Amino acid sequence: MHEKPRVLQVGPIPPPIDGGIAAYLEGMLQSSLLEQFELRPCNMRVPDLYRHRMLRPLLSVRFLARFGRTLRRERPALVHIHSSAHLGFWEKALLAGVARRMGIPHLLHLHGGDFDRFLLDLPPRQARMATRVLRDASAVVVPCAAWRTLVEGFAGAGRVHVVPNAIRCDDFPPRPVARDRSTARFLFLGFVSARKGLDELLAAVQELLRTGNRNFEIEIVGGEEDRGQLAHFIRLYRAAGVADHVRFHGTKLGRDKLAFLQAADVFVLPSRNESFGIANLEAMATGLPVISTRTGAIPEYLQTEVHGLLVEPGDAMALAGAMRRLMDDGELRLRLGDAARQRAREYDWNVVAASVAAVYAAMLEPSATGSTLAR
Repeated sequence: MHEKPRVLQVGPIPPPIDGGIAAYLEGMLQSSLLEQFELRPCNMRVPDLYRHRMLRPLLSVRFLARFGRTLRRERPALVHIHSSAHLGFWEKALLAGVARRMGIPHLLHLHGGDFDRFLLDLPPRQARMATRVLRDASAVVVPCAAWRTLVEGFAGAGRVHVVPNAIRCDDFPPRPVARDRSTARFLFLGFVSARKGLDELLAAVQELLRTGNRNFEIEIVGGEEDRGQLAHFIRLYRAAGVADHVRFHGTKLGRDKLAFLQAADVFVLPSRNESFGIANLEAMATGLPVISTRTGAIPEYLQTEVHGLLVEPGDAMALAGAMRRLMDDGELRLRLGDAARQRAREYDWNVVAASVAAVYAAMLEPSATGSTLAR
């Protein structure tokens, strides 16, 4: 029997599913890619203790040692490194350097809503370092076409692959028949942070109340992106006097998260910047109309007036207008939600896995005999 190429997946291996990369890896490690490749995990999750900047170098040393041991034990044909921005990128760059020195093809997969800003804001010396890291990779993957030109400026033309994020649609069954009720229930699902648009959402709520629109409630579900953010926004919303309409629930996973999606009427994610916005896709899969922003991949998979309503990032008044429209028009909610569910099927792992497999195949073809560690 022909042996499947072994691919080492480097990132925060679930459980728990506590972020976008972990959610991506959870889907990938159970996808149809397993029919063609042997996917092996290499966990690089950052424990809470090491999130303090003073302790992080100690964790980086541990990661390097673990990665080296794993390469020698697993002997992969290629390495798929999943990287966030900022410190996470430089840490993954060290791992990529180890793979390169051992002659193993490696793929750098860029995640995170602020990776584009991270690259744009690098000072000259760090920009040169990032260029070297990305050009040393066998391939680079980004989740949205909007990033391709920027990343090619670092990685080189023709070396960047756009592969969208994916979900397992069967994990998000359709909601019950839409309820005809006087109070519209909005759901926000994601990190509680300014980047996710929580300031704009508050301003939109205040505008709705100012103009006499009171028949709504908003459930905010998610943990904090940065320490102290959840408490900050709870205080901010309480001080604004909107507690009768907005409730914070903290992190909810699995069935608990699904229960919120099933109970909602409209999903809202007013992010200032995103790479993909996977929570939108989860909501679409359940048949929810989505209100979101034109950033990252969102306009690539969500067409305004077809699958939901899009506004510009930071535009609280437009956000309030979109919320008002869907509060008042149940037929529009139903039409957009039905179309959104059909659109989400195009981003199921059974579809997107083929794009990942194509990148792997292109990497393996020229290097099938080039590494003493490749199988």
